[in-house]
Amino acid sequence: MRHVPGFRVIENHYPAGLELPRHFHDYAYLSYVLEGPYSESYGNSASVTCSPRVLRYLPAGLPHANVFDAGSHCLIVEVDRDALKRVNEHSSALDKPGEIQGIGSTWLAQRLYHEFRQGDELALVSLEGILLEMLAEGARHAGSKGPVAVIPRWLRIAREYLEANFLRPLSLAEIAGAAGVHRVHLSREFRRYFSTTVGEFLRRKRIEHACHMVSTTNIALAEIAMTCGFSDQSHFSATFRRQIGLTPARFRQMAQAR
Repeated sequence: MRHVPGFRVIENHYPAGLELPRHFHDYAYLSYVLEGPYSESYGNSASVTCSPRVLRYLPAGLPHANVFDAGSHCLIVEVDRDALKRVNEHSSALDKPGEIQGIGSTWLAQRLYHEFRQGDELALVSLEGILLEMLAEGARHAGSKGPVAVIPRWLRIAREYLEANFLRPLSLAEIAGAAGVHRVHLSREFRRYFSTTVGEFLRRKRIEHACHMVSTTNIALAEIAMTCGFSDQSHFSATFRRQIGLTPARFRQMAQAR
């Protein structure tokens, strides 16, 4: 556990089979799933799946329940009321739960975990800056579309299928078949619920995976490009720069600077 001005950062391991009945927290939470998906439910809403490499926000005082079927490894951030107030003065209020989407939030969460593991005084300065940026991302994304939507079961299956197979070639027909719906219905409802197309979602997942590989390994960029489903390094670099704002080489240099 690390104490940062305005925040408390905790690394938690939840055993397989653990069920946490309805409860709430006195402080707002950011959670980043490092490994092992789990489910979370609010009130009478259907449960949502909290998948690996997904950053979520949970406001203070919101009753919820969790089920960890396979066990999970998470980084949890408890947000002080004053820190939340500072962000809310300049952004939309963070008052609803949800996934904080976007490459930026994923990269920040990965950087947070990297700095969390450093354990030195300089890391504390970096942690505070990263955490404030994460809250700003949350204000832009988590609270902007209202409460977490009740996602149809078939659509959750489609998304989970994408998350499990995003590194290989996929067709709409295959994904729709896995979910048991027509591909036109899949395309329309996927965009409606997730505010992105299936293709854009796949591209984002591949870039997120590439960010992880670029920042934590020394694997050649050409090999990362092939692993992540890009036709060649040039295509990978162009897409990476368009999504992240940096070339893969520069991103690696910055991520591994410490």
